[in-house]
Amino acid sequence: MSKGKVIAAVVGLLVIGGIVAAVVLGRGANAPEVTVEQATQSSLAVTVSASGKTEADSKGDIYPPTAGTLASIEVTDGQAVKEGDIIAVMDMAPLELQVAQAQAAYEGALAQSASISQSTPSSADKAAASASVSAAYGAYKAANDQYNALLKVTPDATAIAQAEAAVATAQATYMTAQAAYDSYKTTVYDPAPLPRDASMETALAVLSLARDQAYANYVSAQQALAALLSGQDLTSAIAAAKSARDQAWAAYQGALAQQAKLSSANTSAAKSSADAAVRAARDALDYATSNLEKATMRAPHDGTVVFNGAGASLAGLGSSGAGKPVVGSAVSPAAAPFSIVYFDQLVFNAQVDEADIATVKPGLKAMVTLDALTADTFESTVERIDKTSVVTPTGGTAFSVIIRLVDAGDRVLLGMNGSADIEIESIAGALTVPVEAVLDESGKSYVFVAENGKAKRVEVTTGRLTDTRAEILSGISEGANVIVSGIGDLKDGAAIRVK
Repeated sequence: MSKGKVIAAVVGLLVIGGIVAAVVLGRGANAPEVTVEQATQSSLAVTVSASGKTEADSKGDIYPPTAGTLASIEVTDGQAVKEGDIIAVMDMAPLELQVAQAQAAYEGALAQSASISQSTPSSADKAAASASVSAAYGAYKAANDQYNALLKVTPDATAIAQAEAAVATAQATYMTAQAAYDSYKTTVYDPAPLPRDASMETALAVLSLARDQAYANYVSAQQALAALLSGQDLTSAIAAAKSARDQAWAAYQGALAQQAKLSSANTSAAKSSADAAVRAARDALDYATSNLEKATMRAPHDGTVVFNGAGASLAGLGSSGAGKPVVGSAVSPAAAPFSIVYFDQLVFNAQVDEADIATVKPGLKAMVTLDALTADTFESTVERIDKTSVVTPTGGTAFSVIIRLVDAGDRVLLGMNGSADIEIESIAGALTVPVEAVLDESGKSYVFVAENGKAKRVEVTTGRLTDTRAEILSGISEGANVIVSGIGDLKDGAAIRVK
């Protein structure tokens, strides 16, 4: 072969080789780029995740003893307090009036009881006792009608008419009681020679008590009507009406006891009624006194005072808009306007779905993260699980799992939202891959493994799954380069480029 022909053949081969190399290199350049991660053996923590918020595990709610308004607030929201510190003071005037009325009723009951065995009464004494019973019963009936009406009253024309009728009835009862007192005093008591008979003193005292009670009922009826006409909250009016009714009942019992004593030689029945009147009056006095003492609301223990928003539905909340108590707020025993919280005993209340709650037990490890403190993770354990379910904001059913926050410090506040990961199982030496590397098709699981520049599809058997890792029971070995990105369109044997 000539030298020229050899040279031409070599050039031809070089050209063909270049073309083949260009094709191969072009195909490699067009191969998809993927990311791989090795399958590793380590401990796999299986967790249950739940959202929730921080709460006070230990707090003391401060309730007002009765309905009323706040005359002063002696602390600020979030202030540290000691046990016994004054938190707020209610308006004392209505409570002091109730104590004075109850004291008068109690003293009258004691006087009636002490006079049961006194001398034989005159006809005037009996007439006075009868008038006292009538006046006392009228006062009690008016007070009871007023109380019952307020319980179911609505601010319409009918309710206002009923309230006006109650005022008229109470006024008539008071005028009758005043007339009976004046008549007995001017015609019997004043003309009597000194020293006056004990039964006469008792009769005048009973008439005086009936008159005073009737007047108190008249004033209470006027106040209820005024509250109804002005559209105010009727809680205080109802409480005052109840107190007036109870005191009127005690006065009526006392009047009956006096009448029984004057009308019958058998004093046992009269004594029994008198004792009942004393007990009723004593209970009413104790209740009124207790309310007055508790109107100065104090901290039950050391801690931080929190102004609650539960009173938002009550009247007189001012313009803060948050529903928290201010001076002049109406309060009642139905809601605690203040609480004393231990901020060193905060917990995280995780709302665990009912599908997962059976796997959660006290003592399991938990990791809490808070939305406001993303750089911090609080390690703790499950302390307890509530026995009753709650409804989640999305309408599901969950159970409260309480996790104590250890060393939370001042940075953790009440009501902070967050999430908890509760470790329900730990698998030692588990072979795992990123959970996004596992694909499912026709009920089978598989992964793509990077080998020699190509993607190899390998069927695997999976075990436990977490939010980030999948346990591999069979199919691949430790160290396998599992493709974790760019796998959506991969085919078995496809050329790939590894990042």
